[in-house]
Amino acid sequence: MSVILLVVEQDENSMKYISTIRKNTNLGLSEIKKRIGNGSPIMECDLFKDEEDDAKLKKLINELINIDANIRLFDGEVAKNKEVSIEYLMNRFDRFKEIQRQNQALDDLMYSED
Repeated sequence: MSVILLVVEQDENSMKYISTIRKNTNLGLSEIKKRIGNGSPIMECDLFKDEEDDAKLKKLINELINIDANIRLFDGEVAKNKEVSIEYLMNRFDRFKEIQRQNQALDDLMYSED
């Protein structure tokens, strides 16, 4: 599994992102400011380990995009060569859902009562 790290880039509107981040994470105000200021992840998610965590990550990404935050996503560590696009991540979510549907359909076929 991959660990996705969500980083919010600091800009002149950073204060307006704080309430969105705070309601979607367990971070306090000063911790959020500190992480935005030094480029640390505001959220880490082990993909596909817990559906609730995956949903929280997707929700936070979408809410931050809607308020024009500049976000960056990284796979495993915050490094230039580990950056992934939002489209890549959303495609992974979609593909995972598709695989789950296919597996459920196979299970239904294999274990259905005749």
